[in-house]
Amino acid sequence: MRKVVFTICAKNYIGLAQVLEKSILEYNKDIDFFIFCADEFETKDEIKSLPNNVLIAKDVLDFPQEKWNELSFKYEITEFCTCIKPSCFKYIFANYQPDACIYFDPDILVFNSLDSIFNKLEKYSIILTPHITTIENQYTGKLKEQNLLFSGMYNLGFLALRNDDNSHKMLNWWEIRLDDRCFQNGMENYFTDQKWMDFLPCFFPTELFISFNLGLNLAPWNFYERKITLIDNNYYVSNRLNDDATNYPLIFVHYSGFKYDLLLKNQISEGNIKDLDIYTDIICIFDEYSKRLINSDFSKYISKTYSYNYFSNNVRVSMVYRKLFRRLFEDKMISGNPFNANEKFFISLKKNGLIKEKMTGNDKSYIHNINNSEGKTLLINKLFLLLYKIIGAEKFFLIVRLLRSYSKYENHIYLIDRNYLKKFKIWT
Repeated sequence: MRKVVFTICAKNYIGLAQVLEKSILEYNKDIDFFIFCADEFETKDEIKSLPNNVLIAKDVLDFPQEKWNELSFKYEITEFCTCIKPSCFKYIFANYQPDACIYFDPDILVFNSLDSIFNKLEKYSIILTPHITTIENQYTGKLKEQNLLFSGMYNLGFLALRNDDNSHKMLNWWEIRLDDRCFQNGMENYFTDQKWMDFLPCFFPTELFISFNLGLNLAPWNFYERKITLIDNNYYVSNRLNDDATNYPLIFVHYSGFKYDLLLKNQISEGNIKDLDIYTDIICIFDEYSKRLINSDFSKYISKTYSYNYFSNNVRVSMVYRKLFRRLFEDKMISGNPFNANEKFFISLKKNGLIKEKMTGNDKSYIHNINNSEGKTLLINKLFLLLYKIIGAEKFFLIVRLLRSYSKYENHIYLIDRNYLKKFKIWT
């Protein structure tokens, strides 16, 4: 069986991806590994200095320039890296002809052979891992269940596919949806590329394998249910919530949300899950990751800036601009390169006061004023109370429902295009 593993990242995470690569090859000598870089480099010398297995996504994937500009502008960095994932799978299958292929997020470390995964792909077309596997009447995880409902049941830091018709069918379906629905947006029920996987048990009831192996995708959202034990110098994972004594070999750990600069100093800090419990038994996996990061090129790349965070004149692209562009583009009200400061989109932003060139270090930035949010919330509450007394309950709650639509940046496009005032088009 020919095996390929790949990851996707911006250029600042190339060093992190190489840590993943080294851990894979330590236990798996028969795997080809590739890094798709969803970013650009300023000089040819930078590109020449890259390892041979780093593929510049813009150069190898089959996207027209206009489509690439659209995707890299309307999506922020995580959304963009994930929206091209099915295209990267298709590129690997077409150009390297593997029997099976695994995707890993760059912030993963492999602790064992991946043969158990590839062996499953001899029978199944698709393998997914759920975020959690243990039912509890009173849920004890620190990541709220509502967050799991938002993000989906399966974690897409890992996806394994066999090179067959079922996977190709899924990739084509998935690729179409990620073209314009790879946002992380609770109001629209999107969570990048990930939540779409909730459909797969319905579409591929016999071709999909959902793995309940606790040694796969150990991550902060399931630390509360998985315990690590060292047996004969090998790490094993068992369920810390019930009496099941099964020990699963630890295959890979997903260090999602951890601050890697602090791990370089052997300090553990996770930014996505409040009050995350770091159990004594799992400290060993952070010691291992810290050691790997220290002995890597992580520091060489981490300070590099993401190309698609800037207009051509170095003004920083804010989330507001991305969402306004999305609305204009989907309504077919704009064309051209949104990054070009000499074209319509940037000129419209500046003309209507949405661009404020303020120097922050070496960057020209649009600064959002979010200071004293608590005081502003109190003021707004007082204004709402006054409005309630003036117009009464029925009209007040009608207005509140309408404000939900206006909480989306996309629905304020009238700020740069007055035609929207006449059309009064509101997304719901």
